Amino acid sequence: MDTDEIIRQLKRENELLKGRIKELEAKLAMYENAHTPPSLKRNGNRKKDQNEGGEKRPGQKKGHNGVTRPPAKPDRQVEVTKDRCPDCGTELGEPYSVESKIIEEIPEPQPVTVTEYKIAHYTCPYCQKEVVATDASCPKEGIFGNNTIAQAALLKYEDRLPYRKIRNSLLRQYGLDISAATILDITRRAADAVQSVYDTILDRVRNASILHADETSIKVQGMKYWIWVFTTPSETFIVIRKSRGTKVLMEVLTRRFKGIIVCDGWKPYSSFTNRIQRCWAHLLRESKDLAEQIAEAVPLHQALTRLYQKLTDALESDPPPEIREKLLHNAQATLKRWINRGYGNEKVKKLIGKIENGFEYWFTFVTHPGVEPTNNRTERALREHVVQRKIIGTLRNGKGTSIHERIMTVLATWTQQGLNSLQMMRAMLSG
Repeated sequence: MDTDEIIRQLKRENELLKGRIKELEAKLAMYENAHTPPSLKRNGNRKKDQNEGGEKRPGQKKGHNGVTRPPAKPDRQVEVTKDRCPDCGTELGEPYSVESKIIEEIPEPQPVTVTEYKIAHYTCPYCQKEVVATDASCPKEGIFGNNTIAQAALLKYEDRLPYRKIRNSLLRQYGLDISAATILDITRRAADAVQSVYDTILDRVRNASILHADETSIKVQGMKYWIWVFTTPSETFIVIRKSRGTKVLMEVLTRRFKGIIVCDGWKPYSSFTNRIQRCWAHLLRESKDLAEQIAEAVPLHQALTRLYQKLTDALESDPPPEIREKLLHNAQATLKRWINRGYGNEKVKKLIGKIENGFEYWFTFVTHPGVEPTNNRTERALREHVVQRKIIGTLRNGKGTSIHERIMTVLATWTQQGLNSLQMMRAMLSG
Protein backbone atom coordinates (compact mmCIF):
# COMPACT_ATOMS: atom_id res chain seq x y z
CA MET A 1 0.00 0.00 0.00
CA ASP A 2 1.53 3.34 -1.07
CA THR A 3 1.68 6.49 1.04
CA ASP A 4 -1.26 8.22 -0.72
CA GLU A 5 -3.55 5.26 -0.10
CA ILE A 6 -2.56 5.19 3.58
CA ILE A 7 -3.34 8.91 3.89
CA ARG A 8 -6.77 8.46 2.22
CA GLN A 9 -7.61 5.58 4.53
CA LEU A 10 -6.60 7.56 7.61
CA LYS A 11 -8.75 10.47 6.44
CA ARG A 12 -11.76 8.17 6.02
CA GLU A 13 -11.23 6.73 9.50
CA ASN A 14 -10.84 10.24 10.89
CA GLU A 15 -14.18 11.32 9.39
CA LEU A 16 -15.90 8.23 10.79
CA LEU A 17 -14.49 8.90 14.25
CA LYS A 18 -15.58 12.56 14.12
CA GLY A 19 -19.10 11.44 13.24
CA ARG A 20 -19.12 8.97 16.10
CA ILE A 21 -17.90 11.64 18.54
CA LYS A 22 -20.73 13.97 17.50
CA GLU A 23 -23.25 11.17 17.96
CA LEU A 24 -21.98 10.37 21.47
CA GLU A 25 -21.84 14.06 22.43
CA ALA A 26 -25.48 14.44 21.37
CA LYS A 27 -26.48 11.49 23.57
CA LEU A 28 -24.47 12.86 26.49
CA ALA A 29 -26.14 16.26 26.10
CA MET A 30 -29.50 14.62 26.87
CA TYR A 31 -28.27 13.99 30.41
CA GLU A 32 -25.67 16.66 31.00
CA ASN A 33 -26.56 20.17 29.93
CA ALA A 34 -26.96 23.50 31.57
CA HIS A 35 -30.66 22.91 32.22
CA THR A 36 -30.13 19.63 34.05
CA PRO A 37 -30.17 20.04 37.86
CA PRO A 38 -26.95 18.84 39.52
CA SER A 39 -28.87 16.07 41.31
CA LEU A 40 -29.74 14.47 37.98
CA LYS A 41 -26.34 14.71 36.30
CA ARG A 42 -24.78 11.33 35.86
CA ASN A 43 -21.31 12.46 36.82
CA GLY A 44 -22.33 15.52 38.78
CA ASN A 45 -20.70 16.86 41.91
CA ARG A 46 -22.29 14.37 44.24
CA LYS A 47 -21.23 14.02 47.83
CA LYS A 48 -19.70 10.63 47.22
CA ASP A 49 -17.42 12.20 44.62
CA GLN A 50 -16.49 15.03 46.96
CA ASN A 51 -15.60 12.61 49.75
CA GLU A 52 -13.25 10.46 47.71
CA GLY A 53 -10.29 12.70 48.55
CA GLY A 54 -10.83 12.12 52.25
CA GLU A 55 -11.19 15.86 52.98
CA LYS A 56 -14.77 15.53 54.21
CA ARG A 57 -16.29 12.71 56.21
CA PRO A 58 -19.90 11.65 55.63
CA GLY A 59 -22.50 12.18 58.32
CA GLN A 60 -23.29 15.02 60.68
CA LYS A 61 -20.64 17.44 61.88
CA LYS A 62 -18.93 16.96 65.22
CA GLY A 63 -21.05 18.28 68.07
CA HIS A 64 -24.35 17.75 66.23
CA ASN A 65 -27.16 16.79 68.58
CA GLY A 66 -28.23 13.25 67.81
CA VAL A 67 -31.84 12.29 67.27
CA THR A 68 -32.90 9.14 69.12
CA ARG A 69 -36.29 7.57 68.49
CA PRO A 70 -38.33 7.88 71.70
CA PRO A 71 -39.53 4.57 73.22
CA ALA A 72 -43.10 3.61 72.46
CA LYS A 73 -45.75 3.22 75.15
CA PRO A 74 -46.50 -0.50 75.62
CA ASP A 75 -49.98 -1.83 74.84
CA ARG A 76 -49.36 -4.98 76.91
CA GLN A 77 -46.72 -6.59 79.08
CA VAL A 78 -45.25 -10.10 78.81
CA GLU A 79 -43.45 -11.70 81.76
CA VAL A 80 -40.41 -13.59 80.45
CA THR A 81 -39.37 -16.05 83.18
CA LYS A 82 -37.57 -19.36 83.59
CA ASP A 83 -38.07 -22.06 86.29
CA ARG A 84 -34.90 -24.12 86.10
CA CYS A 85 -31.26 -23.76 85.07
CA PRO A 86 -30.87 -25.18 81.52
CA ASP A 87 -27.47 -26.69 82.47
CA CYS A 88 -28.06 -28.47 85.81
CA GLY A 89 -31.83 -28.34 86.21
CA THR A 90 -31.77 -26.53 89.60
CA GLU A 91 -34.76 -24.34 90.44
CA LEU A 92 -33.84 -20.70 89.88
CA GLY A 93 -36.20 -19.00 92.34
CA GLU A 94 -36.82 -15.24 92.15
CA PRO A 95 -34.80 -13.19 89.56
CA TYR A 96 -32.20 -10.81 91.01
CA SER A 97 -33.12 -8.18 88.36
CA VAL A 98 -35.67 -7.62 85.57
CA GLU A 99 -34.65 -6.06 82.26
CA SER A 100 -37.25 -4.04 80.37
CA LYS A 101 -37.21 -4.33 76.59
CA ILE A 102 -39.89 -2.61 74.50
CA ILE A 103 -40.52 -4.14 71.08
CA GLU A 104 -42.61 -2.57 68.31
CA GLU A 105 -44.20 -5.12 65.99
CA ILE A 106 -46.66 -4.94 63.14
CA PRO A 107 -49.72 -7.19 63.41
CA GLU A 108 -50.12 -10.38 61.48
CA PRO A 109 -51.79 -10.07 58.05
CA GLN A 110 -55.43 -9.31 58.70
CA PRO A 111 -58.31 -11.02 56.91
CA VAL A 112 -60.75 -8.90 54.98
CA THR A 113 -63.83 -7.73 56.89
CA VAL A 114 -66.96 -8.50 54.89
CA THR A 115 -70.02 -6.42 55.75
CA GLU A 116 -73.54 -6.77 54.38
CA TYR A 117 -75.44 -3.49 54.24
CA LYS A 118 -79.22 -3.70 54.33
CA ILE A 119 -80.07 -0.46 52.55
CA ALA A 120 -83.60 0.78 53.15
CA HIS A 121 -85.61 2.38 50.34
CA TYR A 122 -88.56 4.66 51.12
CA THR A 123 -91.27 6.53 49.32
CA CYS A 124 -91.88 9.99 50.72
CA PRO A 125 -95.57 10.21 51.69
CA TYR A 126 -95.62 13.92 50.84
CA CYS A 127 -93.78 14.29 47.49
CA GLN A 128 -93.81 10.60 46.49
CA LYS A 129 -90.09 10.63 45.70
CA GLU A 130 -87.89 7.64 46.43
CA VAL A 131 -85.52 8.09 49.37
CA VAL A 132 -82.57 5.74 49.80
CA ALA A 133 -80.78 5.49 53.16
CA THR A 134 -77.00 5.97 53.13
CA ASP A 135 -74.05 5.07 55.33
CA ALA A 136 -70.69 6.87 55.14
CA SER A 137 -68.76 3.59 55.22
CA CYS A 138 -70.74 2.06 52.35
CA PRO A 139 -69.45 3.25 48.92
CA LYS A 140 -72.03 4.27 46.37
CA GLU A 141 -70.22 2.30 43.67
CA GLY A 142 -68.67 -1.17 43.61
CA ILE A 143 -68.14 -3.88 46.21
CA PHE A 144 -64.92 -2.62 47.82
CA GLY A 145 -64.86 -0.40 50.90
CA ASN A 146 -63.39 3.05 51.33
CA ASN A 147 -60.26 1.82 53.07
CA THR A 148 -59.56 -0.63 50.23
CA ILE A 149 -59.98 2.13 47.65
CA ALA A 150 -57.77 4.55 49.60
CA GLN A 151 -55.03 1.98 50.19
CA ALA A 152 -54.97 0.91 46.53
CA ALA A 153 -54.73 4.53 45.36
CA LEU A 154 -51.86 5.28 47.74
CA LEU A 155 -50.01 2.08 46.83
CA LYS A 156 -50.17 3.22 43.20
CA TYR A 157 -49.51 6.95 43.42
CA GLU A 158 -47.62 7.40 46.69
CA ASP A 159 -45.73 4.11 46.94
CA ARG A 160 -45.23 3.93 43.13
CA LEU A 161 -46.24 0.28 42.79
CA PRO A 162 -47.45 -1.11 39.45
CA TYR A 163 -50.86 -2.79 39.43
CA ARG A 164 -49.36 -6.29 39.58
CA LYS A 165 -47.42 -5.40 42.73
CA ILE A 166 -50.50 -3.81 44.30
CA ARG A 167 -52.40 -7.02 43.68
CA ASN A 168 -49.63 -9.04 45.32
CA SER A 169 -49.48 -6.69 48.30
CA LEU A 170 -53.24 -6.80 48.96
CA LEU A 171 -53.23 -10.57 48.61
CA ARG A 172 -50.29 -11.00 51.01
CA GLN A 173 -51.53 -8.57 53.66
CA TYR A 174 -55.27 -9.20 53.61
CA GLY A 175 -55.93 -12.26 51.44
CA LEU A 176 -57.81 -9.94 49.07
CA ASP A 177 -57.48 -11.05 45.44
CA ILE A 178 -58.25 -8.22 43.01
CA SER A 179 -57.32 -8.14 39.32
CA ALA A 180 -55.12 -5.41 37.88
CA ALA A 181 -58.03 -4.08 35.80
CA THR A 182 -60.18 -3.78 38.93
CA ILE A 183 -57.40 -1.96 40.77
CA LEU A 184 -57.26 0.55 37.91
CA ASP A 185 -61.00 1.13 38.29
CA ILE A 186 -60.61 1.44 42.06
CA THR A 187 -58.09 4.26 41.56
CA ARG A 188 -60.61 5.87 39.21
CA ARG A 189 -63.15 5.86 42.07
CA ALA A 190 -60.58 7.54 44.30
CA ALA A 191 -59.94 10.15 41.59
CA ASP A 192 -63.68 10.80 41.26
CA ALA A 193 -63.92 11.24 45.04
CA VAL A 194 -61.25 13.98 45.06
CA GLN A 195 -62.64 15.82 42.02
CA SER A 196 -64.02 18.67 44.15
CA VAL A 197 -60.63 19.12 45.85
CA TYR A 198 -58.93 19.11 42.45
CA ASP A 199 -61.28 21.85 41.24
CA THR A 200 -60.70 23.89 44.40
CA ILE A 201 -56.93 23.68 43.97
CA LEU A 202 -57.32 24.87 40.36
CA ASP A 203 -59.30 27.90 41.55
CA ARG A 204 -56.61 28.76 44.10
CA VAL A 205 -53.86 28.44 41.50
CA ARG A 206 -55.76 30.74 39.13
CA ASN A 207 -55.99 33.34 41.87
CA ALA A 208 -52.43 33.01 43.16
CA SER A 209 -50.43 36.22 43.37
CA ILE A 210 -47.17 34.28 42.84
CA LEU A 211 -47.14 31.02 40.91
CA HIS A 212 -44.32 28.68 39.95
CA ALA A 213 -44.71 26.72 36.70
CA ASP A 214 -42.72 24.11 34.82
CA GLU A 215 -43.24 21.12 32.55
CA THR A 216 -41.56 17.84 31.64
CA SER A 217 -42.30 15.15 29.09
CA ILE A 218 -44.24 11.94 29.67
CA LYS A 219 -45.58 9.32 27.27
CA VAL A 220 -49.26 8.56 26.79
CA GLN A 221 -49.88 5.50 24.62
CA GLY A 222 -46.24 5.79 23.58
CA MET A 223 -46.62 9.37 22.33
CA LYS A 224 -44.91 12.39 23.85
CA TYR A 225 -47.09 14.49 26.13
CA TRP A 226 -46.22 17.06 28.79
CA ILE A 227 -46.83 17.15 32.52
CA TRP A 228 -47.48 20.75 33.55
CA VAL A 229 -46.97 21.60 37.23
CA PHE A 230 -48.28 24.80 38.81
CA THR A 231 -47.35 25.26 42.45
CA THR A 232 -47.53 27.70 45.34
CA PRO A 233 -46.29 27.19 48.91
CA SER A 234 -49.59 25.51 49.84
CA GLU A 235 -50.90 23.73 46.73
CA THR A 236 -49.79 21.99 43.55
CA PHE A 237 -51.90 21.54 40.43
CA ILE A 238 -51.08 19.05 37.66
CA VAL A 239 -52.35 18.58 34.12
CA ILE A 240 -51.08 16.36 31.30
CA ARG A 241 -51.45 17.74 27.79
CA LYS A 242 -50.13 16.98 24.32
CA SER A 243 -49.16 20.62 23.89
CA ARG A 244 -46.27 22.48 25.47
CA GLY A 245 -47.55 25.79 24.19
CA THR A 246 -49.41 28.87 25.35
CA LYS A 247 -52.83 27.28 24.92
CA VAL A 248 -52.24 25.12 28.01
CA LEU A 249 -51.54 28.25 30.06
CA MET A 250 -54.69 29.82 28.65
CA GLU A 251 -56.71 26.72 29.54
CA VAL A 252 -55.39 26.31 33.07
CA LEU A 253 -54.87 29.91 34.20
CA THR A 254 -57.29 31.71 31.83
CA ARG A 255 -56.94 35.30 30.65
CA ARG A 256 -57.98 36.52 34.10
CA PHE A 257 -54.72 35.43 35.72
CA LYS A 258 -52.97 38.50 37.19
CA GLY A 259 -50.21 36.92 39.26
CA ILE A 260 -46.46 36.66 38.72
CA ILE A 261 -45.15 33.44 37.19
CA VAL A 262 -41.73 32.14 38.21
CA CYS A 263 -40.45 29.99 35.34
CA ASP A 264 -37.58 29.17 33.04
CA GLY A 265 -37.04 30.85 29.67
CA TRP A 266 -39.59 28.78 27.72
CA LYS A 267 -41.29 31.19 25.27
CA PRO A 268 -44.97 30.38 25.95
CA TYR A 269 -44.70 31.96 29.41
CA SER A 270 -43.65 35.37 28.07
CA SER A 271 -46.31 35.06 25.34
CA PHE A 272 -48.91 34.52 28.06
CA THR A 273 -47.90 37.31 30.47
CA ASN A 274 -45.23 39.93 31.09
CA ARG A 275 -45.40 39.41 34.84
CA ILE A 276 -42.53 36.93 35.01
CA GLN A 277 -39.52 36.06 37.12
CA ARG A 278 -37.01 34.02 35.15
CA CYS A 279 -35.05 31.36 36.96
CA TRP A 280 -31.56 32.35 38.10
CA ALA A 281 -30.69 28.73 38.86
CA HIS A 282 -31.04 27.90 35.16
CA LEU A 283 -28.99 30.95 34.17
CA LEU A 284 -26.15 30.24 36.59
CA ARG A 285 -26.05 26.57 35.63
CA GLU A 286 -25.80 27.51 31.96
CA SER A 287 -23.08 30.13 32.53
CA LYS A 288 -21.15 27.69 34.72
CA ASP A 289 -21.40 25.02 32.03
CA LEU A 290 -19.93 27.45 29.49
CA ALA A 291 -17.24 28.64 31.89
CA GLU A 292 -16.02 25.06 32.28
CA GLN A 293 -15.60 24.82 28.51
CA ILE A 294 -14.75 28.33 27.31
CA ALA A 295 -12.30 30.73 28.96
CA GLU A 296 -14.20 33.76 27.67
CA ALA A 297 -17.26 32.72 29.71
CA VAL A 298 -15.39 32.55 33.04
CA PRO A 299 -15.59 36.28 33.96
CA LEU A 300 -19.22 36.39 32.79
CA HIS A 301 -20.20 33.49 35.05
CA GLN A 302 -18.32 35.04 37.96
CA ALA A 303 -20.05 38.39 37.43
CA LEU A 304 -23.52 36.78 37.26
CA THR A 305 -22.82 34.80 40.42
CA ARG A 306 -21.64 37.94 42.27
CA LEU A 307 -24.68 39.90 41.13
CA TYR A 308 -27.11 37.18 42.21
CA GLN A 309 -25.41 36.77 45.59
CA LYS A 310 -25.33 40.51 46.19
CA LEU A 311 -29.06 40.83 45.49
CA THR A 312 -30.14 37.83 47.58
CA ASP A 313 -27.99 39.01 50.49
CA ALA A 314 -29.44 42.53 50.30
CA LEU A 315 -33.03 41.25 50.20
CA GLU A 316 -32.68 39.02 53.27
CA SER A 317 -33.53 41.97 55.52
CA ASP A 318 -36.69 42.77 53.47
CA PRO A 319 -35.70 46.38 52.65
CA PRO A 320 -38.32 49.08 51.94
CA PRO A 321 -39.48 49.86 48.37
CA GLU A 322 -37.04 52.74 47.84
CA ILE A 323 -34.07 50.52 48.63
CA ARG A 324 -35.45 47.82 46.36
CA GLU A 325 -35.75 50.31 43.50
CA LYS A 326 -32.14 51.36 43.98
CA LEU A 327 -31.02 47.73 43.98
CA LEU A 328 -33.01 47.19 40.78
CA HIS A 329 -31.40 50.13 38.91
CA ASN A 330 -27.90 49.12 39.99
CA ALA A 331 -28.49 45.48 39.01
CA GLN A 332 -29.89 46.44 35.61
CA ALA A 333 -26.91 48.72 34.94
CA THR A 334 -24.47 45.97 35.93
CA LEU A 335 -26.15 43.39 33.73
CA LYS A 336 -26.28 45.79 30.76
CA ARG A 337 -22.53 46.41 31.02
CA TRP A 338 -21.86 42.68 30.75
CA ILE A 339 -24.34 42.30 27.89
CA ASN A 340 -22.69 45.11 25.92
CA ARG A 341 -19.18 43.71 26.18
CA GLY A 342 -17.84 42.22 22.97
CA TYR A 343 -17.80 38.40 22.82
CA GLY A 344 -16.14 36.25 20.19
CA ASN A 345 -17.36 32.76 20.98
CA GLU A 346 -20.70 31.83 19.40
CA LYS A 347 -21.92 29.87 22.43
CA VAL A 348 -21.23 32.81 24.73
CA LYS A 349 -23.00 35.14 22.28
CA LYS A 350 -26.00 32.81 22.37
CA LEU A 351 -26.14 32.98 26.18
CA ILE A 352 -25.86 36.76 26.06
CA GLY A 353 -28.77 36.77 23.61
CA LYS A 354 -30.88 34.77 26.07
CA ILE A 355 -30.02 37.16 28.88
CA GLU A 356 -30.82 40.19 26.75
CA ASN A 357 -34.09 38.80 25.38
CA GLY A 358 -35.37 38.19 28.89
CA PHE A 359 -33.80 41.31 30.40
CA GLU A 360 -37.03 42.66 31.89
CA TYR A 361 -37.73 39.37 33.69
CA TRP A 362 -34.51 38.79 35.67
CA PHE A 363 -35.17 41.23 38.52
CA THR A 364 -38.88 40.93 39.31
CA PHE A 365 -37.95 39.38 42.66
CA VAL A 366 -36.06 42.54 43.63
CA THR A 367 -39.11 44.82 43.66
CA HIS A 368 -41.80 42.26 44.53
CA PRO A 369 -41.45 40.76 48.04
CA GLY A 370 -42.26 37.06 48.19
CA VAL A 371 -41.12 36.32 44.64
CA GLU A 372 -38.34 33.74 44.58
CA PRO A 373 -35.44 34.23 42.14
CA THR A 374 -35.33 30.55 41.17
CA ASN A 375 -37.86 27.98 40.02
CA ASN A 376 -36.56 25.27 42.33
CA ARG A 377 -40.03 24.90 43.83
CA THR A 378 -41.50 23.35 40.67
CA GLU A 379 -38.35 21.38 39.94
CA ARG A 380 -38.88 19.68 43.30
CA ALA A 381 -42.57 19.15 42.47
CA LEU A 382 -41.62 17.50 39.17
CA ARG A 383 -39.21 14.99 40.72
CA GLU A 384 -41.99 12.62 41.78
CA HIS A 385 -43.33 12.59 38.23
CA VAL A 386 -39.88 11.92 36.79
CA VAL A 387 -39.58 8.87 39.06
CA GLN A 388 -43.10 7.72 38.16
CA ARG A 389 -42.25 8.15 34.48
CA LYS A 390 -39.27 5.83 34.79
CA ILE A 391 -41.40 3.20 36.54
CA ILE A 392 -44.48 3.17 34.31
CA GLY A 393 -42.84 3.98 30.97
CA THR A 394 -46.10 5.26 29.49
CA LEU A 395 -49.63 6.05 30.58
CA ARG A 396 -51.96 3.68 28.75
CA ASN A 397 -54.99 5.82 27.96
CA GLY A 398 -56.95 8.96 28.71
CA LYS A 399 -58.61 7.34 31.72
CA GLY A 400 -55.25 6.64 33.39
CA THR A 401 -54.05 10.14 32.49
CA SER A 402 -57.04 11.78 34.17
CA ILE A 403 -56.62 9.61 37.28
CA HIS A 404 -52.92 10.51 37.44
CA GLU A 405 -53.67 14.24 37.23
CA ARG A 406 -56.27 14.29 39.99
CA ILE A 407 -54.69 11.93 42.53
CA MET A 408 -51.15 13.30 42.12
CA THR A 409 -52.52 16.84 42.52
CA VAL A 410 -54.26 16.16 45.82
CA LEU A 411 -51.42 14.04 47.22
CA ALA A 412 -48.85 16.75 46.49
CA THR A 413 -51.11 19.42 48.00
CA TRP A 414 -51.89 17.40 51.13
CA THR A 415 -48.16 16.81 51.63
CA GLN A 416 -47.47 20.54 51.35
CA GLN A 417 -50.18 21.22 53.93
CA GLY A 418 -48.86 18.58 56.35
CA LEU A 419 -51.99 16.44 56.09
CA ASN A 420 -52.20 12.65 56.37
CA SER A 421 -52.94 11.37 52.86
CA LEU A 422 -54.65 8.15 54.02
CA GLN A 423 -56.96 9.98 56.41
CA MET A 424 -57.77 12.62 53.81
CA MET A 425 -58.46 10.06 51.08
CA ARG A 426 -60.79 8.07 53.34
CA ALA A 427 -62.59 11.25 54.37
CA MET A 428 -63.16 12.19 50.73
CA LEU A 429 -64.47 8.72 49.94
CA SER A 430 -66.84 8.86 52.94
CA GLY A 431 -68.13 12.32 52.06
